[in-house]
Parts: sequence; structure tokens; C-alpha cells
Amino acid sequence: MSDNKETKKKVGFFEIIKNIFWLLIFLQFAPIIFANLKRTIDDAISPSTHVGYLNISGMLVDSTFYTKNIQRFLKAPEIKALVVRLDSPGGLPGSAQAIFQELSKFKEKKPVVAFIENIGASAAYNIAIASNHIIATPSALVGSIGVWLQVPPNIKYLAEDWKVKFRNIQSGEFKTSGSPFKDMTASEKKHLQEVSDDSYNQFITDVAKSRNLNVKDHKIWADGKVFTGNQALALKLIDQTGSFQDAIEKIKKEAMIETDIKLIKPKRPTGLMKLFGAQDDSESDITFSSFVSTLATQVVEKLTSKLESPRFR
Repeated sequence: MSDNKETKKKVGFFEIIKNIFWLLIFLQFAPIIFANLKRTIDDAISPSTHVGYLNISGMLVDSTFYTKNIQRFLKAPEIKALVVRLDSPGGLPGSAQAIFQELSKFKEKKPVVAFIENIGASAAYNIAIASNHIIATPSALVGSIGVWLQVPPNIKYLAEDWKVKFRNIQSGEFKTSGSPFKDMTASEKKHLQEVSDDSYNQFITDVAKSRNLNVKDHKIWADGKVFTGNQALALKLIDQTGSFQDAIEKIKKEAMIETDIKLIKPKRPTGLMKLFGAQDDSESDITFSSFVSTLATQVVEKLTSKLESPRFR
């Protein structure tokens, strides 16, 4: 008799766990379901053309989120164009180049318009030049075309004052170039300058080709200076000064859209969605509901199966 009561308690406990699990799933994904439903109803009532939208802001240190969504926008037949809004002082050149390359592929099939409201400098400007058309507000900061290779300060002598001496065991003459615990040799400085120069030459070549400028004139527009939107327009670094609404009108013209447009904005995943392996909400719009349903069923089955395990008896 007591065994039956104990079993019922365990069953009741797992029923509670199961219900809490389903509640968490519902609370997490209900907004997506209702958003998709609302989108379907809105499209039926007032037809609109879908245009992708990316907001690139802050320091650029990782391209993954942006490149994946550019690829998805390119593959999606309902997405007719792309608007990229930039508000960034720059970042890592590799990440900028990765986004630049994906936007260049996108531009071959569908138009891209870039808009800079406050700042689109350095790596962010490298991204902007991949578009068909660049619009910036008159006082926005644009440009800063150059490369900055920061070397840590030399603290060798400070460490020695504290009786701390670092010893390096290395293979490769330049492996410790830029180490803060040793003096930089002339050959190491020359090597790092060559690295910076090569990255700089890649940057100005992309700018000259994308903006139809003479690369020989790079000292005019690529000496590291930032320019206002008005100055950038005079230097042909952008195509137009204006507002975000001007960017919307331009993308409609570029994509030959006659209806109202609807901006499709990918969102970064929440904690629970990351747990389930989602990369962003745009992916969930397509397949994530079925994925979660399958996963939830499997989890519940595992929880239920534990009731039959000997260690629970």
C-alpha cells in the first residue's frame, strides 16, 4: 500500500515537471507564433513587399549573425531587397570583409542600400561600400579609412623593477613580435608594418573599386580621417545625404517595388532558444516550431520513462 502511495507521489512530481516544461516552452515561443500569425493576417489585409533589414551597431568583432542572415535573405524568394543600417565606429577587418563579401554576393541578385545615421567608420564603412547606394545624414561621421595595429605597451623594465623577469622559448623568429615583455627589434617592427600595410591596401582597393575612385588618390580620402556626411558626399564616399526614410524610398526604387514594404528584422536568440540550438529567430520562423515540438516530446518521454526505472522504485 505504501509502495502505491510512493509511486503516485513520484508520478505526481513528474507531472508537475512536465507541465512546467510545457509552460516554459509556450511562454518562450508564443510570441513567435502570434507574430507569424499577425504577419500572415496583415499581409492578407494589406499586401506588402518584404525587404530584409540588418542593424549593425557597436564594435564589430563577429560576423556570424550578419552573414547567416544575409545568406537567408538571399535564398528567401519573398525577400526582394536589403536595407543595412550602420551605427558603428569599426572593428575587426576580418569580420568586416566577411560581411562585405556576403553583401557583394547578395547585390548580384538583389539590391542593397546602406544607411549611416551617426557613424559608419573604418570596418563599418568597409561594409557600407558593398551596397548599391550609401545614404548618410549630413553630420554623420563617415570614413576613417585606414588600419590600426595596436601593440601592447612595453612593461619589460617595470617588471624588472619588481624583480620579475619573463623568459620566452619560441620557434619562429617573429612569434613574440609585439610582446610587452621584450624590446621590439627593427625587423619585428618592419614585419608588423608590412602586415598593417597589406591590410590597408586591401581596404583602399575595395573602396576604390566599389566607389569608382582612383586608388592613386587614396591619400585624399584614406588617410584615417573621418568626414561628415556632407564632406563624404563631396569626396564621393557616399551617394546621398538624407534620412532613413530616404533609404526606404531608394530601396523601393532600386527593387522596383510599387507596394508598401515590410522590413523583416532578424532577432538574436534568447537563452532558451540557444539551449535548443537556434541561431536566430528568423530560422525559427521557418522550422523551429516543429523542431521544438519534436524535442519536447522526446524530453517528456525520457522523463516518463524514468518512472519505470528500478532506481525509482
